[in-house]
Amino acid sequence: MKNPFLLAILIVTSHCLDFNESEFFKSKCGLADFTISYNPKMEEIGMTNLTTIKCSLIDIHGNEELKKLNIPNLNYASPSAENLEANKTGIEINIDSEKYGFCITSVEMYNFINIENVNLKKLGGGICEPGIQPSSGKLCNASHNVDEETEIQDGCTQMFGKVVINPKNVQNVQKLSSVEIIFGVLYIENTNLTTIDFLQNLKYISALGYGYPAITVQNNPYLSNFSFPNLKRIKNNGESSVVFTNNTQEFILDPKYCSFFEDQLGQGGWEKPKFDGNSCYTLIQEANTRPPYKFAKNLDLIIVVLFMSIAQIL
Repeated sequence: MKNPFLLAILIVTSHCLDFNESEFFKSKCGLADFTISYNPKMEEIGMTNLTTIKCSLIDIHGNEELKKLNIPNLNYASPSAENLEANKTGIEINIDSEKYGFCITSVEMYNFINIENVNLKKLGGGICEPGIQPSSGKLCNASHNVDEETEIQDGCTQMFGKVVINPKNVQNVQKLSSVEIIFGVLYIENTNLTTIDFLQNLKYISALGYGYPAITVQNNPYLSNFSFPNLKRIKNNGESSVVFTNNTQEFILDPKYCSFFEDQLGQGGWEKPKFDGNSCYTLIQEANTRPPYKFAKNLDLIIVVLFMSIAQIL
């Protein structure tokens, strides 16, 4: 009889490369979960033919020697018919390993992050180096350190590493318009930019294992706006997913910028964005205690004009 709560795979060999039944999990989950756990000798999952899972939870944990997944073709997951009938429409992914150096390839991460209605609740480790060229598009290497500017190339759809924009390469930022995913972080510092509008095709940022926020924007004295029209998901394992520091006051006075990341991208909890050290909640509370921002700006202009008029009279 099928266990309605758990479909567990307990494998005690070093890998399960011989598991070639790619159709198995298309129909077998029911109300169960896809779980691989507590296999002390497993070094990789090795389900290279697995393409589809119809389960609401993909849970891989407690495999203390797990170095990598090796499930490069898993590119579709959806709830089973039984889960849909039970109003479980989302997919939750929990993957972790106690093994130092455990990593997920850029191809696997791309597949996970593209799953519709996915909640990447926990992804341990980092992204395996080097990045793997996708079957379509172009992967380009970014910087290793945040103090060295990225050599920005034409036609990149994926960036691997720290995408660093500073005064030395800011004139080339329009070349980033083709980028769809960053396996690393976006780091913009000390530029004369007035807006960030050159990443219109960016959909995902995966900053696993980098120890930095997924997005850092700091010390840009003229920057007062940004636009990420296609950004769908950010994933990192740092404290804050997004940090804006020491740019114009526009980002502090108008909480919509912070709320974009928190509300539309679901960056809550410990991943909450910070703007000059403030949470979105703090910015909203402060905004509610002063006149509307546009009114305040107009009032400043009126005061300036009034002083000029008085000076002319005198």
